[in-house]
Amino acid sequence: MKKCFFKMFFSAVLMFSLVFSSIFSVGAANKNVIINGSASAVVTKIIDGDSIEVKLAVSGDTAMVKLIGVDAQGFDDAVKFLTEYLLGQTVVVSPDNGIITPVGIWNNMYVTLNGENVNKVLIEKGYGITNPSYMPASQYNEYLTVQRTAKAGNIGIWENGVRENGTTTNFGNITYTGKLAYKNKHVVNINTASAETLREGLNNMTSGVANAIVSYREKNPFNTIDEIKFVQGFSKELYDSNKQLLTVCTNLNYADREELFSIGNITEDEVEDILSYRKNHSKIPSISVLKDEKLLSSSRYSKYKDFLSTYDKQKIDVTENENVVNVNTATHSQLVAAGVSSSDATKIIDHRKNGYTYKTLGELAKIPGIGFSTQQINEFEDNLNVCTDINEATDYEMKSVFGNDATKVIYKRNYTSVSDVLEYTTQEKYSRIKNVLYVGSDDNEYINVNTATNSQLIDYGFSASVASKLAAASNMKSPSDLPCELTENDKNASLYTNINKATVKELKSLNHGVTDGIINEIISYREEQPFGTMEEVQKFFTDRNFFGFYNSVKEYIVVR
Repeated sequence: MKKCFFKMFFSAVLMFSLVFSSIFSVGAANKNVIINGSASAVVTKIIDGDSIEVKLAVSGDTAMVKLIGVDAQGFDDAVKFLTEYLLGQTVVVSPDNGIITPVGIWNNMYVTLNGENVNKVLIEKGYGITNPSYMPASQYNEYLTVQRTAKAGNIGIWENGVRENGTTTNFGNITYTGKLAYKNKHVVNINTASAETLREGLNNMTSGVANAIVSYREKNPFNTIDEIKFVQGFSKELYDSNKQLLTVCTNLNYADREELFSIGNITEDEVEDILSYRKNHSKIPSISVLKDEKLLSSSRYSKYKDFLSTYDKQKIDVTENENVVNVNTATHSQLVAAGVSSSDATKIIDHRKNGYTYKTLGELAKIPGIGFSTQQINEFEDNLNVCTDINEATDYEMKSVFGNDATKVIYKRNYTSVSDVLEYTTQEKYSRIKNVLYVGSDDNEYINVNTATNSQLIDYGFSASVASKLAAASNMKSPSDLPCELTENDKNASLYTNINKATVKELKSLNHGVTDGIINEIISYREEQPFGTMEEVQKFFTDRNFFGFYNSVKEYIVVR
């Protein structure tokens, strides 16, 4: 009887164990499952700035989720944001038909909280950037658009992690504080926008300055955004308050609707056609698509194609005038073809004396009796060169330098040094023009003969007699004022110093109490943005208690 009892007891225990085990195994949550379709889930862990762990509401399974389109690049603020915003919250995770999921244990998903697309929010707030590996995603182009806004606002990752106190914005249940000065503004193409668009789209913009921008670019398109500082009336303060909103070339794959409307007189239908094409094809492969697919009228395409791209361009090289010339060698008719008035062309040629070559455009305005205004000098920047790259210059500019020998020089050009052209021109002509030629990069180092000491001039290679005469002379405004003829060896002589381009050695030749410290500050300043006006130069030195220095050399400084 005992045996039977124990046998029955152990059988019951075994049966209970099997049932319990079965029940337990059915109810146990699985780890790192693959999610099929959309699902509700609770965020249980923030893994990094673009990936999370979730617990599925129905099954209780755990899944690993990568946020489609986002690359947080290890940005700590992204983790902090997701922790505060998502951890413990119930979200909806959804796949994208254009993106492979799963990849290993990872589910590529959109994450939605209270109707907000978290993936988009991360990029919009600058906590991450668009990840190009997700380019086929249906929302990728939309993410590119909000990324441009974040970049323009200089927020989050675009500040390289440096946060500034600014506008406070409520987002969900979080108060987000950051630099949002440009939150409601859009990028404007300064090479194509109408005066009205410039006035309405930029901060503190007047009609007068907007019109000046349009007038300037008609003669000299903007190659970089900081060139706008050379437009009359566009102060440093205006530049600082608008620089995040400016572009010289619209990226058709990034631009939002408002930026597209800054492409000249583009129509609403054309804007919608571009956006629709971009959405349906993931991206615009080349700007020729605008013409081939008739997304822009042929006339608008021809007019604006130089200012459009399919990728980000910080710098372009566009000139409106085909007749670019070297101001040191061009004939009267060539200068006039470049846009110089006949009387000013005569004065420029009359003052090409004493073996001197113009080193800056700014000094042309210093020629006695010439009619150039500062604005005109700035507008001529694309049309007149003081030095010519013999491999890259247009044929017309080469003709302005080499005259009748230009055809031979052009035909053979693939030069490694300036002296290579001797094979195709005379020694006499080469001696006259070699100081205004370069190959590859114009790295000439000048010395300001109005301010340099006798010993500095000698150190630069001037003969003792020439150095003595130059040091004794004063207030030399044009080549006609030089006290003696300069030789080929005196090619570094400059009457004016371009503060935006001068080397350390040239800045030292200003000599009137200049220090290494102030020179370093000049270079640091102009690396961020160029000096646009002499008023800005004056303020720079005044703010640093160097007004006495500025006052002593201001007559010999130019900004172009």
